[in-house]
Amino acid sequence: MHMVTSTIKDTVRTEAGAPMTGKTLLRVRSISMPSPRGVFLAAELLLMSAAMLAALWNRAIFGASILIGCCAIAACLKALDRSIVGSSKARFRRDLAEALCWGAGAGILILHVFPMLGSGTEAALAGLPPAALLPVVLRPVLRQLTVRKRFVESMLIVGNGKLAEKLHRVLATTNNSAPEPQRTSGVLRFPGSSLAESGCVTDFSQLLDILRRERISRVILAEEDTQSRAGLAATLVAPRLDGLLVNDAVDYYERFFGKIWIDALTAEWFLDTAGFKRSRIGIFVKRCFDLLSAVLLLVLTAPLLPLIAIAIKLESAGPVLFRQVRVGQNGKTFVIYKFRSMRQDAESHAGPAWAKERDERATHIGGLLRRLHLDEIPQAVNVLRGEMSFVGPRPERPYFVDRLAQEIPYYNFRHCVKPGITGLAQVKYRYGASVEDAVEKLQYDLYYAKHWSCLSDVGILLETLGLVLSGKGSR
Repeated sequence: MHMVTSTIKDTVRTEAGAPMTGKTLLRVRSISMPSPRGVFLAAELLLMSAAMLAALWNRAIFGASILIGCCAIAACLKALDRSIVGSSKARFRRDLAEALCWGAGAGILILHVFPMLGSGTEAALAGLPPAALLPVVLRPVLRQLTVRKRFVESMLIVGNGKLAEKLHRVLATTNNSAPEPQRTSGVLRFPGSSLAESGCVTDFSQLLDILRRERISRVILAEEDTQSRAGLAATLVAPRLDGLLVNDAVDYYERFFGKIWIDALTAEWFLDTAGFKRSRIGIFVKRCFDLLSAVLLLVLTAPLLPLIAIAIKLESAGPVLFRQVRVGQNGKTFVIYKFRSMRQDAESHAGPAWAKERDERATHIGGLLRRLHLDEIPQAVNVLRGEMSFVGPRPERPYFVDRLAQEIPYYNFRHCVKPGITGLAQVKYRYGASVEDAVEKLQYDLYYAKHWSCLSDVGILLETLGLVLSGKGSR
């Protein structure tokens, strides 16, 4: 990774034909990211096809299709294609093991519930190892090819100011050991780049030489000055038509991290960006999904409900159910229901406070309920009443909403969708106990609101189930 400060002094005509003259200082940062996704998916599909042909030969096509398909879905959810070159060996093995356990477990469960599909299941299970071993076999090969600068995307971040600096810093420090459970590729550092020369003076035409010399495949525009952006746009039109990828910094950040970059947002971005669609059919489908999920949750947990109520009553004085006002869709308030997990006088002295992962205000039974997320079950009633969705941003208290809305731009935009029992921020980020944590969760909440689909809800529910069974997760 290298950095160069370039002075660009030239006359450039904008699209409208008006000349741009004068001296413009642009900071150009180079960065390289591994991108083995296409090769990985092609190899995976090839090996899966071979496994399917073997299953067909053994007359176990249905069982093999279900089992291998479930493993493939689990591998996609765990982002194993990125984990190949972007994580440590231990992290990769853990991701692989989790994906195989979930995939094979889901497939076997389906075959158990629908035994008519399980003809030749033993042969289908025999076909799983080659498909499952693909990431293990492919990983060292892709790592070596990546180190040799194959399957690598060389990028330039162009722009002055804090926006470009922060994007470069965030990309450069991305790794899988960060507190936030990211599943993104790491940064590769290659010595010997000609961009290592500091103080290099160039103009717009020489910027094109840099793109060719460094074999740059993508340019990320993080320039905030309107005049400079116009000059860059005029310069990059020709290489863009020749195949150069050009992205706005906010859009690239969103695609790479799976969340929306709050620090770089403007009101105009919300008008220009795609997404945030609310069709009547989509709303109806989501409501049906919520009703079905809430009823199923209450039916499956019915035997536990009286036991939980008795345990809460025996340990501490106070009601079994905890009621609290929360902010819902479009800023409307409602009363949320949960099993009480804290002492009755938890906030009588200090007032409202952030919830913590190991909150000293929680009772012994309450701590167990919180770790297993069993205290959330009564919120199914809120879902049935239409106040909440099963998947969505976590509803906050009016006290914290008012405070956070003053400190975080666009915070109230998270209320454009119904709050949920679980959500993208809950499965991607830790407990929120500060304004900084609220910013991170807001980035995931806005991403969910922009890209909502039934498939995304199913994926979030599967991840939530994994967190519940492992005793992990966030609020």
